[in-house]
Amino acid sequence: MTATLSAPFPYFGGKRRAASLVWSALGDPSGYVEPFAGSAAVLLGRPAFKGRRVETLNDADGWLVNLWRSIQLSPDDVAHHAWGPVAEIDYHARLAWLQERRTPDLVAWLEGDPEAHDAKAAGWWLTVAAAGIGDPWGPGPWRVVDGHLRKLPHLGDAGKGVNRELPHLGDAGKGVNRKLPHLGDAGKGVNRELPHLGNAGRGDLAAYMQALAHRLHRVRITCGDWRRVVTPSASRAGAGGDGSRAILLDPPYATSGDLYAESSAGVAAEVLGWCARNVTDQRVVLCGYDNEHDALLDHDWRVIEGRSGGGAGYSVRSDNGRRERLWLSPACLSFGQERLDFGSAS
Repeated sequence: MTATLSAPFPYFGGKRRAASLVWSALGDPSGYVEPFAGSAAVLLGRPAFKGRRVETLNDADGWLVNLWRSIQLSPDDVAHHAWGPVAEIDYHARLAWLQERRTPDLVAWLEGDPEAHDAKAAGWWLTVAAAGIGDPWGPGPWRVVDGHLRKLPHLGDAGKGVNRELPHLGDAGKGVNRKLPHLGDAGKGVNRELPHLGNAGRGDLAAYMQALAHRLHRVRITCGDWRRVVTPSASRAGAGGDGSRAILLDPPYATSGDLYAESSAGVAAEVLGWCARNVTDQRVVLCGYDNEHDALLDHDWRVIEGRSGGGAGYSVRSDNGRRERLWLSPACLSFGQERLDFGSAS
């Protein structure tokens, strides 16, 4: 297996900086599942191994699953549609197109065909995810009306999405503005938030997509409810590894609000209940904030608390690191580190 990689987009709640610690707890499982894949930061951060493992990524967000499937099966096409200048009008058009098609039919299509994917939509999604301000999937000012892109006169829920009326977008006509902090040199395509690319050209982006496709080559990528992939058959162990089954549960935190494309209300409590009732010999790491899963300590789980920094992944708050927690099931491996330290970005 190739060296560890990073996701090609920023993602709220990603576990990039916690990946090495998670693998210290999980070891080298023969079967591994991420029911809430998100940016897949932990799978991409898995230490190199030889031989076969059964690995599964799942998410309820259809466009997110489409991205990973498309990178896995059509990496060059994804690179083609993600690369290029990002003009503001193009950004809004792509976002409106994606939002209009985020329907139950999208999830049903991905559920029903294990190879279903749309590489053009994946490239556009990657552009929006890397170029968006804050929550790019919130309601914005643009809609597709009768087949044409139209700007609504009133935003409604102001402050969400990208809007010309926001003061830091006042330099209209220059595309997605240079003042956006996570865009670096705006106008040169999807750039700094695509790891290792900088302001790379089409060839470098294609090479990175190929590297991700190689890592995902044997990974099962599914779309739907998280409970579908934590059953014994779905989390079965492969021939390689140490024979264990491992699950990383990173549900939307109870305090996260409406940060995700799919409704997340109550999911954290459901996951907590499942862990208390069903986890026996599996190595399970459950992610959360503060004390939201401390009830598991009565079931011989242990908790690792955060110490400093902005948290495990892409975050807008400097104190999130102190709130982050990892709850480890009794079967997880023991290791020396007792706190999560997010003092430096990686």
